[in-house]
Amino acid sequence: MNKSLKLFLLLFLIGIFPAWLFAQSNFSTSIHKTRVGKGYWYNANTPAPSPGFETLTNVPISQLGCTECHPGDNLDANGNPYPIPYPGMNCNDCHATNTPPFPGPVTEDDCYGCHGRQKAEAIGLGYSDVHRDASTPLQCWDCHKKEELHGDDGVSYNSMLEPGAIVADCEDCHTSLPAGHSSYDPHNGALHCAACHAQTVISCYNCHFESQVQAHLKRAKQQLHNFVILANRAKDGKVGTMSFQSLTYQGNSWVAFAPFHSHSITNQGRACADCHNNAVVQEYNSTGQIYFAKWNSNDSTLSYLQGVVPMPEDYQAAFKMDFLTYNGDPNDPVGPSKNWSYIGENTWDGHQMFFATPLTAAQHAKIGMNPPTGIEPEPSNEVVDNFVLAQNYPNPFNPNTTIEFRIPNKTTVTLKVYNLLGSEVKTLIQAENLTAGTYKIPFEARDLTSGVYLYRLITPEFSEAKKMILMK
Repeated sequence: MNKSLKLFLLLFLIGIFPAWLFAQSNFSTSIHKTRVGKGYWYNANTPAPSPGFETLTNVPISQLGCTECHPGDNLDANGNPYPIPYPGMNCNDCHATNTPPFPGPVTEDDCYGCHGRQKAEAIGLGYSDVHRDASTPLQCWDCHKKEELHGDDGVSYNSMLEPGAIVADCEDCHTSLPAGHSSYDPHNGALHCAACHAQTVISCYNCHFESQVQAHLKRAKQQLHNFVILANRAKDGKVGTMSFQSLTYQGNSWVAFAPFHSHSITNQGRACADCHNNAVVQEYNSTGQIYFAKWNSNDSTLSYLQGVVPMPEDYQAAFKMDFLTYNGDPNDPVGPSKNWSYIGENTWDGHQMFFATPLTAAQHAKIGMNPPTGIEPEPSNEVVDNFVLAQNYPNPFNPNTTIEFRIPNKTTVTLKVYNLLGSEVKTLIQAENLTAGTYKIPFEARDLTSGVYLYRLITPEFSEAKKMILMK
């Protein structure tokens, strides 16, 4: 074949398939193809401070049936059965490749095959959404462009929640705020749109992990909705909506918190009283706790908080939820059941908070919450006349220790924990204005691996670091 003919054929193919060729150039690195999100949440080797639930189960993800999971039922977008074992995602998982023009059409049912919470919002629970309910309804790909879906930036992300993995956002279409918006939104851009305009987030409460391990069945106590948890998003530093995944296994409990963008958006945003000094804030102020979910053993029902739930800075001590286990056979059919019981724990044995941080003490004050517990000065007649960072105690420790420091005057204080590579693994206090006194800060390292860590106290006038040893 001469060079002219080769060039002609190449140009002809590019002319026919330009979008397909370029859209697929980096598909191998896309989240859709790699599907590494499950493992990043679960695996024990996920980097600190968030190793996964495998640290408690010692069951590798390859034995759970998760990596073999494919969209929807047993048929691909062409209506053909998936091969066994499932080879991983390809074009025909989403595209009906047997329907021209290539690569074939996509339906929202294809998206819902994997994105079950969005399906639950729209279909199972019937939540309204201004985008779905518009005279010309928006569909998934109207916001999530093919460049995002096919991973065109060539970056292998650990999770769809990692900054950069999902680039679609409200401002893509809403390039300016409506007239008068600033008069009823005094937050000056500190809140993501969803914090006010999302009706709900969703969680399947308390998965029974024995059912997943033994029978590859996803069994949860029930679906929770009609609430939103507010936290700071790593993606843009704004306050946004967050949900969680909780589970138990052999008497151990686990919960993972992460941002969640609901597709239940309303035109009318929340009123001030929905967040400021609401019932959850008042509970925290009176008890020092936010008891999110409570089990009633008399009738085997679960009650949980509704509306806006601020995630407090001291959430590891303050946020409570009753952990449950299924009393039946792990091979039982999955469905509504009261055959559950309380395992006697309302705090977790391990947890993660991915791509988000709790509200700060300054944010507590803005919505009427008391300062987070654990950063009040200890009552003492001692006169503090200089800065002191004491050795943590006990040391070595497993998994709890206390870090004590003293400051002689009101100042801005930051206290962080680092590994020996210099990577931050925990922020205990972030730029808080504290009065003079002695402070004792609890530190729980259940999610960290054994080793030597550094904790550093930073103020405008003083900075010092000390070593501590975690021995498990």
